[in-house]
Amino acid sequence: MNGPGGEPAGRQVWAVLELLDRQLVDRDGRLAGKIDDVDFVVDDDPDALPRVDALLSGLGALANQIGGDFGRWLASIERRLAARRDRAPSRIAWSDVKSIGSSVELAADRDDLDSNRGERWVRDVIIDKVPGAGHEAE
Repeated sequence: MNGPGGEPAGRQVWAVLELLDRQLVDRDGRLAGKIDDVDFVVDDDPDALPRVDALLSGLGALANQIGGDFGRWLASIERRLAARRDRAPSRIAWSDVKSIGSSVELAADRDDLDSNRGERWVRDVIIDKVPGAGHEAE
């Protein structure tokens, strides 16, 4: 789709420079992870540019970038944290992106993001089991 004057509709971004390794910030200003990879959609039109479909974040996306034995080890941890064993990397829909700056602001709450499952697991399985972890400091 082209906008007025024939230029592509929407914003054009250099994905590697403007997205990869940027901090994700949820709608309440809380840190929600980093962007480890970007998923694109390519239209059938040979003149069309690829469009960003989703941001990938978390161990599964990072494991794909690293590769080798260490990447496989990270992927196995991600599978253990996932609700299903065949889980793909955590995806954040492009429609959830509010703005791109020094960080990427999201319209979603970090607790609702699939990319936050590692943090939830650590909280639920480790931190909450520590005596006194549920009490505020006196």
